[in-house]
Amino acid sequence: MALRACGLIVFRRLIQPLPADGIQYLLLQTSYGEHHWTPPKGHVDPGEDDMTTALRETQEEAGLGRGQLRVEEGFLSELRYEVRGRPKEVLYCWPS
Repeated sequence: MALRACGLIVFRRLIQPLPADGIQYLLLQTSYGEHHWTPPKGHVDPGEDDMTTALRETQEEAGLGRGQLRVEEGFLSELRYEVRGRPKEVLYCWPS
């Protein structure tokens, strides 16, 4: 069985005079590698749904609570890969 984690893709739009408009994404440096960055995410606790996990992990890791985010319901992106020879699934939700 694959490990399951959920997180949010957190971003903000920069509104500045053209051509400097852009988007900034929130990436956190992992504890196990200097050159490994990831959106806030974490393992699903027993009985917890995916969105609750994503919001909890974003609060714990980045200090951003539900009231500071606009979540785009229905946008989901799932990644599947191996970590140390074990399958892992990560579901990302997208705040707008």
